[in-house]
Amino acid sequence: MKRLVFLLSIILLLVSCGSTSQTIRQKGSANFNHMMSKVDALVKDEAFAHAHWGVMIKSLDTEDVWYAQNEDRLFMPASNNKIASTAAALKVLGPDFQFETHVLTKGKVRGSVLYGNLVVWSNGDPTMYERYMEDSRAVFKAWADTLKAQGIYRIEGNIIGDDDAFDDVRIGEGWAWDYQQIWYAAQFGALQFNENYVDVKIVPPATVDGQVVLIPNIESSYFTLKEDFEIVEKGYNKIYLNRDFYSNEITLSGQLVAGSDTTERTPTIDNPTKFYVHVLKETLEENGIVVNGSPIDCDEIDNWVHAPIDENYRELANYYSVPLSEVVTRLMKRSQNMYAETMPRVLSWHETGLGSIEGGREIMDSVYAEFGVEPGSWAYVDGSGLTRYDYISPQILVKILEGMYHSDLREVWMNALPVSGVDGTLRNRMKGTAAEGKVLAKTGTISNVRALSGYTKTASGENIVFSFLVNGHLLSSKDTERITDSILELICEYK
Repeated sequence: MKRLVFLLSIILLLVSCGSTSQTIRQKGSANFNHMMSKVDALVKDEAFAHAHWGVMIKSLDTEDVWYAQNEDRLFMPASNNKIASTAAALKVLGPDFQFETHVLTKGKVRGSVLYGNLVVWSNGDPTMYERYMEDSRAVFKAWADTLKAQGIYRIEGNIIGDDDAFDDVRIGEGWAWDYQQIWYAAQFGALQFNENYVDVKIVPPATVDGQVVLIPNIESSYFTLKEDFEIVEKGYNKIYLNRDFYSNEITLSGQLVAGSDTTERTPTIDNPTKFYVHVLKETLEENGIVVNGSPIDCDEIDNWVHAPIDENYRELANYYSVPLSEVVTRLMKRSQNMYAETMPRVLSWHETGLGSIEGGREIMDSVYAEFGVEPGSWAYVDGSGLTRYDYISPQILVKILEGMYHSDLREVWMNALPVSGVDGTLRNRMKGTAAEGKVLAKTGTISNVRALSGYTKTASGENIVFSFLVNGHLLSSKDTERITDSILELICEYK
């Protein structure tokens, strides 16, 4: 009911916003006024007459607003929501913060045997993946060595995943059902391994009567891979991915051309905690430790007490991640949703002892009040922007961006953003223009929504902050890029 009331209020607000609010600064300079007229014409392009634009362009040096249209109205931000998630995490936790993971037991070691359960808990470390290490199981292998160094070669007990640092919500509120098997909608939690999915290489056969080969980056009995491809001599590859809800049976199907190049798909896994402890058990066994027990999610155990508050445990091994500054950079450059969902939850865990989206939002309200953002003036429902329940204005995004620019985190923050024509989600945009290498910004895309917010410089070196949000468009991503990127090119050319 609360969600219905919220959505109705948003609809009423949007209906009441039929008249467009607009500000165009006139500096008196003919060059400036000419540029602004071009900007205005682009924003009012007739191709987008059916859509809703929110725009704010502001000088960071003079604090003059150069251009604004519907800047105080609420829009779905898509992945621009990651700006709010990530900036707050850096502000509260600091760039040197490290995620932590601990391996504990209450058991006793007699001879070479640990009699008791092995319990692992974490505060959401997303880095146990080959982006950060040679093998996603590298930490698990190191733990096996650590246990053997303590004389443990057999465990008479279960491998228990304690994920109670966060609540038990695994997907964002309002996420669509039809993409939850795809990597960008991976589940999340306090225990995360291999980014909660599997990278699968698909090797077409050399001939039409050959066999397709599927190669996962992680071998585990926790999931099964099946293929149901038609092999053809000519044409093109068509690949479909299916994983039913609450299942880890993954089917790849469609059409493959014989002799075509190896390609890759990345299906998600159900229940990251069970995936984590299942692969941990398998890795211990592969590295010489017999485990006479089962991998278990602590939620399967009645009256479970979160390990960190139980003084009867002793630590056998641990792992601390790379600094948050590195995690945030990978998050923003690639627009990694699972990382973004981790940010508000680890914030909440750090401040309250329990990670939740609601707790993270409360902390953000206090952080962004310092930037002039009024609590309750925007809707923050997930960390990534994948939901259509998030609503924020260009003005609020600009305030957050301004606050980070003027903080002692400026360098870390700006280094985390994609750079036009260089890297991340902007690597192929604005190449060969005056804006190449001069736009540092976060992109955003969900159906009928595009966003781009960040920083740039004029040819004379004036620092600019901007936010573009467009909702309800029926055109392609290239069409929206034509508007936003052309405006940024004009700014970068301006002297």
